This record gives sequence, structure tokens and C-alpha cells, in this order.
Amino acid sequence: MDIYASKAISLKAKADPSIANLSFGEPVFGPPEHLLKAIEQEDLSLSAFMDASKRYEDPRGSLALRQAIAAWYRDRYGLHFDPEREIMVTHGGVEAITLALLVTTSAQDKVAISDPSYMLYARTLKTLERTPLRITRPAGNHEYAEMLAQDGALEGVKAMIVNSPENPTGYVASPQDWAVIGARAERSGCWIIHDEVYDAMHFERPHQPARAIASLANNSIIINSFSKKFGLPGLRIGWMIAPPQVIEQAAKAHDYLYLGVNIQYERIAQRLLNDDGKFAWLEEMSSNIAQRCHTALNTLTEERGYRWPRKPLGAMFLFPEVSGVYQRMPEKYRQPGQHIGDAVANYLLEERGVAVVPGSVYGPQGNNHIRLVLCMPDDVFNLAMKRMV
Repeated sequence: MDIYASKAISLKAKADPSIANLSFGEPVFGPPEHLLKAIEQEDLSLSAFMDASKRYEDPRGSLALRQAIAAWYRDRYGLHFDPEREIMVTHGGVEAITLALLVTTSAQDKVAISDPSYMLYARTLKTLERTPLRITRPAGNHEYAEMLAQDGALEGVKAMIVNSPENPTGYVASPQDWAVIGARAERSGCWIIHDEVYDAMHFERPHQPARAIASLANNSIIINSFSKKFGLPGLRIGWMIAPPQVIEQAAKAHDYLYLGVNIQYERIAQRLLNDDGKFAWLEEMSSNIAQRCHTALNTLTEERGYRWPRKPLGAMFLFPEVSGVYQRMPEKYRQPGQHIGDAVANYLLEERGVAVVPGSVYGPQGNNHIRLVLCMPDDVFNLAMKRMV
């Protein structure tokens, strides 16, 4: 399988420190500084290492961590989940998505994803021999409601992946969206897999987990992780919340494929969720991203070639339309047959020293777009803004 464009660009940017890298979602923030001493002295101690490395973890993960996850939803959303029957710990959010697809669909089944959507969804589906069904999602205030406006929109579909808050656009599903998603899923009998790994990053519209919607209580699966909100992508700890029969099958598949997650890293994850100051820290982090988003929107204006069919409501990304930049850049970067976003990404990398991701990797609706991340150091962000105009 060929290396995908965003990672190829990011690898080039990492090899050249002069490039302002806005291409890869590895947050510079986190974990909370007030927890670092305890993590070092307790969770990363020799005794913690020996305790973790001399045994296999339960396939569902540590019960203590599952209880902390249940408390997260109770305290943040007023939702109640059984940590023993409805929650399992996974090797990051990506494994949770894979397991959800494995146990709710079969080979050749159709799985709906919106266009645009996170690049790994289509790749995961093809790897699992499922059939990706891209449904165009028009820009607007209630995008999923518009996308699924027809009664039979999900007929013949076994599952649909919803990413909210979303990579790459920053879109956050509205209550109207969730009402339509629930109605269509109930009618067609399909599963809704809600990838909410950016749940703590919402600044223009409140976030809702799928299982908060009454019509989705029995046919939705929540995917989450510590990678983005706590800035720990290398921890590789995520989770899945689903009806008991899904968790039972997912735990078996997890056991067959991976055994258990890293016990020592579970301890760190548990500490993060049990911290009394976590919500305040996350709110500060989200506010910082919102401020950076505001700065970018005021810098990358239409007069400079950047259009904003969608202004981010959450997550940590920007997804401008860049045909204006394309028209202004040197002729040598405009290759016949090349998508506008691909050409602009190459131009920004080679001519301006800024690494971004071509929008085409997120589906045909992204062909004229680029994606930027907002979670890098201040000096890198400021330099990128200066170079891009």
C-alpha cells in the first residue's frame, strides 16, 4: 500500500526544520503540566514497569480505566454506561474503529462515509474488504441533515461513520443532524459509528455523543482516545462504547489480534481522566485552538486567495478552498490534470516552505482544498501564516 500524501508531506517537513509544518496532527500541547511529576514518579517508575510488563491485560482493558471512562461521560454529558459490559479499551481510536467495523459488518457490505471525510476510513474499509459508499456532504449549518435528506439515503448500508468534531473540516454535527441521522439509521437498520476523538475541541457549537440521541441508544458505537485532546498520540490508548453484544464480540476480536493494551500506559490514561482539573485544562486548550483559528481566518482571506465555504466549529483543522491561490501562483506549479489542492500544497511546500495536506486525500469534495492543523508551536504557526500570504 502506497504511503498516503499527508504522511509523505509530513515526513519531508520533519526532515527539514526550516519548513513550517502544518501537515500532521501531533499536538504540541499536553499532557497537563501539573500531572507530569506524578506520571514520572509513579506511572513510569520501575515498580510500575515491572507490574505492567509481567502480565497480559484483560481484553476489555483495565476495569479501573473503564470506570474512569464511564465517569467522563457521566460528569461531562450526563450519560451512564456500564463499565463492565459497555466499555472496552483499545490500541487507540483507530483499532476501535476497525473492531467496530469487524463486528457490525461483513465482507462486501456497504459502509457510508461522508465526502469529505478522514482519509483512513476509506483505507480501513478497503483493507477489511468492505465497500466504502461516499455520500457528498454539502457545506452548511446542518450538513448531515442535508446529506441524508432523502428517506432512503441509507438503504442497503450496514454502517455509517460519523466524525464529529471532524477532521478535516472542523464541522460539528448539529441537533438537527443527529435527529436525521437517528431517523435514517433506525429506518435502514444500520449502525452509526461515531468517531468523537476531538470531542473536547468545540468552540462554535456544543458537541454531542451519538449515544446521547434516544434513537441511537441501541445502534450506535462511540470511538474516542487520548491522542488528540490530551496531546498523547504515542500513548495508543483509546476506547469503544457500544451495546453489550458488540463489546463482547469486539473483545474477542481484540484478544485474537492483539491480546491486551499496555498496562503501564493505561495507568497514565486513568490518571488523566481522574484528574479534578481536566475539564478546566481542556477548556483552556480548546480556547487556544479557537483563538488560533480566528487568527488564521483573518489572515488567510479571500483577497489572498483563500475561501471558506466551511468555517471550523471545532477540532483542530482548517480546510480552505484555494483556487484563488492556484490562479496566482507561478505557472510551473500548475500541472495539467492535477487537482488544485495538490498543486497548491506542492507550491506552498516548495516555494513558501509551508507543509499542508492536499484536500483530495479526504475525497473528491476536497480536490480544491488544503488542510492545515492548528496544534503546532506558536512560532511555527506564526511563521506559516506569514509565509502563506
